[in-house]
Order: sequence, then structure tokens, then C-alpha cells
Amino acid sequence: MNTPCISVILTHFNKGPLLKRTIDSLQPDLAELLEIIVVDDASTDPQWTEYSSYLEQQYPKVKIIRNLDNKGPANRLNQGANTAQGDYLFFMDADDVLAPNRLKQILDLMVQSNCDLFYGNKVKIHDLAEMQQHPQMDTQTIENPLTYMIQHNIMEMCVMCSREVWLQSNGCNTSLFIQDESLALQLGAVAKKLLFTETPTVFVILDVEETKTKRGNNRLSQNLNQQHHDMFLTIYDFLNDHELNQIQQNLLKKKALSTYWKSLKSRNQKSIKEFFFYIFAKKNPEKWWASRANELKTYFAQLDHVRRP
Repeated sequence: MNTPCISVILTHFNKGPLLKRTIDSLQPDLAELLEIIVVDDASTDPQWTEYSSYLEQQYPKVKIIRNLDNKGPANRLNQGANTAQGDYLFFMDADDVLAPNRLKQILDLMVQSNCDLFYGNKVKIHDLAEMQQHPQMDTQTIENPLTYMIQHNIMEMCVMCSREVWLQSNGCNTSLFIQDESLALQLGAVAKKLLFTETPTVFVILDVEETKTKRGNNRLSQNLNQQHHDMFLTIYDFLNDHELNQIQQNLLKKKALSTYWKSLKSRNQKSIKEFFFYIFAKKNPEKWWASRANELKTYFAQLDHVRRP
């Protein structure tokens, strides 16, 4: 029996200087690691051409997909994953760092427990030494992945799935820019068994100077309009495209209705009327979704400062 292999997919926009650290954390010489696919989303950094060539020369397993138009991480993640040749696909953000030896641990545990989907914990740290404090993972297996993931709001970019799950999922919602919520729901809908850990697995390095100079200030995580827009419409489309049980439907509707209230708050458009709608919607999401879903879709479709593919 052949040892299963892994394809890693990293999407990035102007994160070139951080890619080497991310790639090194993946242990690129690992026998089970087949390839590291870096999908560039039309970076504007003038040094990217030179730096990308360096990465290809330095790391034989790195394959860079270059694009001339900017479509966002959801579309680029699909692009990278659809070219992957590995038995398992691993996704993480291109400026984060993986815990030591974690890639092989995840693969071994997925195979041993017969899980076709994995999600790990993503944490923020200031001290790089913290990455060494979690050599082993405490995991649990979940028989109903989608319900569990919705209940626990699992959507971090620390995920591995079998190739079969990826192909069945149809990937991220390509009408939206951000991938997190869409990727989690699409994979959860088709996965048979989830392996999950709360052990820190992927690390966001909180270096103030690095954040300013290398990550830039125009980050999707800072754009609340974008986040709320993509989260609501991901759920809206997912509810329409999938046959879900009542528990799953109500959990998602409650989250979408709550996202609307968060959007109003962030835009200073709160009102007594909308506050009471938010309270009633939490208690009876099915009723209020039926009466206002299309109205709220129009609200989000008209938000400004939102990037669309």
C-alpha cells in the first residue's frame, strides 16, 4: 500500500516576504509532502517576480500559479486545489506558521481514525517559542461534521481534507471574495467524519512592525463590510443550495440574522426597530428568516467598500 501524500495550497496577495517562513514551517523535505501550491492573486509588489523565482529555485516542491487579475482568496483557493495531485489537501493562510511536525501528525491521525476532514485550532502569539509548547495534539472524532462545525463556528484556515471530499464539495463560493465560511460549510456538507483539535496548530505571529511593513494595512480582516457581506451571502447561498435538517437550518439562519445586526452596529445604523428584530430573530430564526431574508440580501448587496470577484 502506497503512503498517502499531501498537497498544500497557499493563496496570497502581496505576502511574498512572509512565504519563506510559512513554507519552512511545513517542513518541505517531508516525504509525505508532495507539493506546495502557491496561488498568487495578481500581487502588485514589484519584488514579487524576483522573489517568486527564488522560492521556486530554493524549494523544489513549490509550484507557483501566477494570475493577472485579482479575484480574491475564495477563487484562488479553488484554483490551487483543483490542480492539486495529493491524496489529501491542506489549506492555511500564506502568512501563518504551522506547529512543528504537525503536517505528518494530522495525516497519520486522519488515516488511523478514518476521517476525511480535519480542522485545527488557529491562535495568535507574540513569542515564537510558544510554537514549541504543543508537540502532540489532543483530538476528537465527530460523526456529524456539518452540525458540529456550525455549532462551534469552525472555519479557521487550518484544514485538511481528502481529495474525494474536495471534489465532492465543489469548493468555495466563487461569487464571493473571502473563503473561510464558504470553505468550511462546503467541506462539512460532504465529509463523513471530522477530526478536530483544540491544540494550537497554526499560529498567527503578532509582530507589530511586520504587520505594518509586510502584511500591509489594507487587509481583508480589517474590512468589516467585506466580512459581514461575505458571511451573510455565503449562508444565504448555502441554505438555498443544500438540503439541511432543521437544526442546521436554524443555526445558520440565526448566524446570518446576527451578522445583519453586527453590520448595522459597525456602520452606526442601529435602531430600536432593528434591535427588537435582532432579539426576536434569535428566538425564532425560521420565522424571521422567511419574512426578511431577501430584504437583507439586498442590504448586503448594496454595501460599499466591498470587493467582488
